[in-house]
Order: sequence, then structure tokens, then C-alpha cells
Amino acid sequence: MYLKRAATIAFASALALSSSAALSQRAAPGVTYSTNAGIAPQKRPDPRRFDPRVVAYLDADVKAPPAKCGILFIGSATIAGWKSLATDMAPAPVIGRGLGGSTVADEMFYFDKIVTPYQPRAIFIYVGENDVVNGLTPAEVLTDFKSFMALKRKELGTIPVYFISAKASPARLAFARNEQAANDLIRRFARTQPDLRYIDISHPMWEGGRLFGTLRPIYRQDGIHLTEEGYAIITRIIKPLVDKEAARPGACAGS
Repeated sequence: MYLKRAATIAFASALALSSSAALSQRAAPGVTYSTNAGIAPQKRPDPRRFDPRVVAYLDADVKAPPAKCGILFIGSATIAGWKSLATDMAPAPVIGRGLGGSTVADEMFYFDKIVTPYQPRAIFIYVGENDVVNGLTPAEVLTDFKSFMALKRKELGTIPVYFISAKASPARLAFARNEQAANDLIRRFARTQPDLRYIDISHPMWEGGRLFGTLRPIYRQDGIHLTEEGYAIITRIIKPLVDKEAARPGACAGS
């Protein structure tokens, strides 16, 4: 099962020495990427903007290969900026592969580089916030996420995916209702999917858990990213699920 992972690690050194174009690949089915640099926002910007970050991850995997059958965290800046992730989730074996500013389409584009090779026992994903800010409708976010789930099943079978709901932020209040609408669509979709769970971190971002009221003072000065207090809140929500996955018997049977 881990032949793909071995092949990717062997190839990583060559990638690190090549141009970022070496990571280019086909668009995910049903997804069209924009390559119009300098025009913002683009609904699905060119994912190759993350080539240097992905090369760095692959190079790191060569130097210190992650343990097999770990719990993978992917997604945008909420994951990329979670510097204490490994400590917060200890002793569960977690792997953080965040791409700050990424979307569902970006995560699909790099799936064979930063998801499949690890053969994870579970995937925790934070996406949706940038998708909406870039101009996708809630329905389009759901469509992209359905494509992500189809890709996951093709490559990794029935391993569980945990969708971490998109949070509102002070600098992006104009997008809060559409972000929550996308959350609600994916939450309803998750109820019909045996391999998809929905994690609500949206309500705890608001005082008293009341959506669209007053956001709690848990954001950095940029009004977008979480402070340590913010990460402490989502750690309390997510860690029990991570612990449950880490203890799940037979999760890596046959690996």
C-alpha cells in the first residue's frame, strides 16, 4: 500500500531542485483554474502558486519521513498557522500539511503530493473560507467538496474525512453568511456520507455561540487568523475526535 509513498519520497529531491512547474498536473475533474495573474479575486486561482510550499514539504519528507498511518491535517491558513498542532494533539500521530490561502480546488490539485503518499488513517480538512472570499457561491463550494470526496475515495477508499467548518473573522464579516451557508450545505451532505464527519467550530467563534452576533476577541491584528486562545478553543473541540481516530482498531489494517 505504501509503494506510492515511497515513490513520492524518492522523487521529492528532484522536485526540490527543479522549477516549480515540475508540480503542474491536470486539473481535478470538473474544476477549472484561472491563470490570470494580477486580476483579483479569481474564483479558482492557479494552484501552482503553492509549488514552493509543496516542494518544501516533499523535501522535508525525504529528510524525516512522517510515521505511517498518521492523522493528516490539510487546508488553508487555519491549518498552516497551527504551529502547536503536534503538541496540541499529542500523543496522536498527526501530520500538518497546510497551505495558507488554499481552497478545495487547491487541495485536490496537490492531493497526490500531500495526501495520498501518507496513506493516512483519517483526514482533517479546513477549507471553504477562501473559496467564498474568492467568489464561489455556497453551492459551488459544495460541488468542489463533493469532487474532493470522490478523489479521496478513488485514492484512499473509505478512510474518514473530518470537515472543519469555515469560521467567520472580523476582517471578512461581509462573507460570514455565505461561509456559514456553505458550512450548512456540507453539514447536510455529511449526514448522507459514511466516510464524512462535520466539525462545528463556527458557533464557538461568536460570543455565546450566537451566529452573526459579536465575534470573540480571539483573532490576530490582521482580523483573519486565530490567536493562541482561538487555537485552544478549536483544540478542545477537535482533539477528542483525533484521539478517537488514533485509538480506532483496524484503521490501518493491511497497510
